[in-house]
Amino acid sequence: MTLPTELWLPIFEYLPPWSLRNVVLTSKKFHAVAIRLLYKHLILTSPTSFVTAHSTLSSMQPSPHALLLSISPLVRTVEQLQEAVAVVSFDGLKPITTVSANINNRRLQSTGSIFSENKDTYQPSLVADITLYNTLLSQVTSFTSLRQLVFRGMILPSNFHSIIHDFPHLRDLAVVHCTVPFVRAPPDTDHTSLKIETLTLLDIRATSRSDDDDTNIPRTRLRLLAKASTLRTLTYDHTIWVHRAFTSSSPSPPLTALDVKFPAQKDRPRIPLGFISFLETLPSLRTLILRNHVPALSLSSRALPALCAMSAPFSAITSLCSNRSIVKLDIRDEVVLTPLYKAFAEVHSNLSMVQELSLFVGDWEDELILAVVAHFPNLTKLQIRYARKEPSEDTIIGMGSRTLYALPYLVSVHIFCIPLPPPPQNFLETNLDDNTAYGAPGIDDTYFQSMHDIDPDTDTSPEQDNSDDDYDIAWNRACPGLRTVQLHPGWVWRRADPTDFWVARPCESGIFGDVFESPPCLS
Repeated sequence: MTLPTELWLPIFEYLPPWSLRNVVLTSKKFHAVAIRLLYKHLILTSPTSFVTAHSTLSSMQPSPHALLLSISPLVRTVEQLQEAVAVVSFDGLKPITTVSANINNRRLQSTGSIFSENKDTYQPSLVADITLYNTLLSQVTSFTSLRQLVFRGMILPSNFHSIIHDFPHLRDLAVVHCTVPFVRAPPDTDHTSLKIETLTLLDIRATSRSDDDDTNIPRTRLRLLAKASTLRTLTYDHTIWVHRAFTSSSPSPPLTALDVKFPAQKDRPRIPLGFISFLETLPSLRTLILRNHVPALSLSSRALPALCAMSAPFSAITSLCSNRSIVKLDIRDEVVLTPLYKAFAEVHSNLSMVQELSLFVGDWEDELILAVVAHFPNLTKLQIRYARKEPSEDTIIGMGSRTLYALPYLVSVHIFCIPLPPPPQNFLETNLDDNTAYGAPGIDDTYFQSMHDIDPDTDTSPEQDNSDDDYDIAWNRACPGLRTVQLHPGWVWRRADPTDFWVARPCESGIFGDVFESPPCLS
């Protein structure tokens, strides 16, 4: 008990929550230290919740490792705050009487907005008054042990760029669905000294609209976060085009993972200025994710030499697979089989190293399995989602003995039908994005949700299918290495080893391809 608090705190950080609970009950001194670690993840998304928790946070002085923040001050000129109905202070709530006029004004401007109204769910109904907001920022800057920080659905603080330098241990920073305020004399902050390893910038808005992203100074300054020398994983979208922050004289840090979301509209410009040259300056990039509509990318054969995990629309697959040793491949959009077979043939020599394959086809054809076996001999995981038609029972039973037996390393097979979303009823619904894998892991994470929303509770259960015994016998005999088989979107069959019995288990909600998880890339 002679150790000072500063030493007990890092020791207790190694304990799991249930052990921390016991430490809290041990003594008053240990209670004062360990209680701070029980609040490793804080979520402050409403000013009323902060008012309630303020006294506790002030007295306890927690040391959270992760914080999700979604509280904005009242700024009447910001479009994102036009739905606010009340201002919260330490004394209570005060209604905003001009809300009707603000809403009408926003609706008049909605058709000119670059953000789809039916997707804009990050408009807070409660905002903080200036005293409460300053108290909040003061509390946040006291969390010097933060490793993960997420700003979501709010207007960023005017001193945002200096605030993030108050966290010496910050490694994961995300700014999503946020408005960047205009600052008349912004300080010249150097972000190269930041120690962040993961940066996410999505749906970045500004107080003044501009179709030319480079003329919007607040958004342009936000790009400079990517100049952190330790950055390895970068996620951004078409509202900010972070790659424009890099030039030949100021190249990007050695990224290993890149996730870029292009516009959903097919009629908008496809390839932003400088994107190709940016990719060609990433020799250490191992994982590349491209979302929505992306055309073929004309990369040189020497670009992306370390690339081994890729997720992209079919239109970009051929150009990206050529002359590269891809280990994990995910084709994100619906493909037509004839062009797919042609693409497989064009890059056949580059597909032999693929170990995990995930693709989505519109109409099922039995020949698809033959094509997969022919072009991907080293597969360990296979996922095929289809929307229409289906394999016959004879095809399913014979799939092991007739085709998949030729894949000696195969351990996981997922072949199932998924429902397509209904056709759009109006022009606003045509703006749907591939909106997965955003946000910092561990806080409101939707990393493995499908681009097509799949209901894990399907109408087929293992008890209702009487042909499963036939499947078991066929798969056991032909594919002894298999451990997981999924033939329906709602449940899977698993076994521990070849002598174990197959057991049906509910399928987790995230059944999308796992090409983004630490790919076993070749050195």
